[in-house]
Amino acid sequence: MNVSFGLVKTAADEAADALLVRESRWLRELERVETLEGQVPRVLDEGTSANGRRYLVISMWPARGETRAFTADHARFLATLGRARFRSLEFDACGTCQWLQESLVQANEFVPRRSLGLLEEAYHDCETALLYWTGPFVLSQGDFAPWNIRNLGSQLFVTDWGQARADASPLDDVLHYLMIQRALNFRPVTVPVLRQAMSRAAEFAVQAYPEWTWRAPVIGALTLVYLLGVVLHRSLARRRLDRNDRVVGAYWKLLEKRSAWMPK
Repeated sequence: MNVSFGLVKTAADEAADALLVRESRWLRELERVETLEGQVPRVLDEGTSANGRRYLVISMWPARGETRAFTADHARFLATLGRARFRSLEFDACGTCQWLQESLVQANEFVPRRSLGLLEEAYHDCETALLYWTGPFVLSQGDFAPWNIRNLGSQLFVTDWGQARADASPLDDVLHYLMIQRALNFRPVTVPVLRQAMSRAAEFAVQAYPEWTWRAPVIGALTLVYLLGVVLHRSLARRRLDRNDRVVGAYWKLLEKRSAWMPK
């Protein structure tokens, strides 16, 4: 029998404070989405502890056996999440595009010139491929991975919303689920592996958002948006581009080899 309980999350530093504030804000917003009821935690309490650090108490289900496969349940959850908050926009008008631009400016402070050039070229390729495309930009969970998902049988229960963001590519969470577990577990993240992930993401997009066109160049460009975004996010958090980082190193190689997998 499934029995829910309260989980207390306490920040250890200022960065964790900010994550808990973000998580609380998104969870409170998602509480109002009826189609996600029972699939995301509820905020039970929050505040500041005696040592000045933030804490958050949320509802939780006991951990159960996780699956690495991206199933119909995962697709259904992400489609529901995406429809809960999305905007039909051109790429250069969406929040993700603006965040990438701002992040590249910040990266200029610590990324070597040659490496920064590759990041800027990758962004230019995204912008060029998506120049005349309008599509859905959605709410992303931000770390959609097996370790943040409980399988309750008929539905999923998804935790850890501190990285959630609006105006994200609808492919981000799918690609993240398929790619991040390989990178973190030292499994090969090769061009063929990426192509398989792109194919699954394209299938998801067609099923979840049939109103928009999903040509191969669009899928390729949005995949590049995902890879570039992860490299920038992890690098900005540490104020350095660390290719020894399992994720950054694997994704960096895919950025370098993008001519081998990006459709023309």
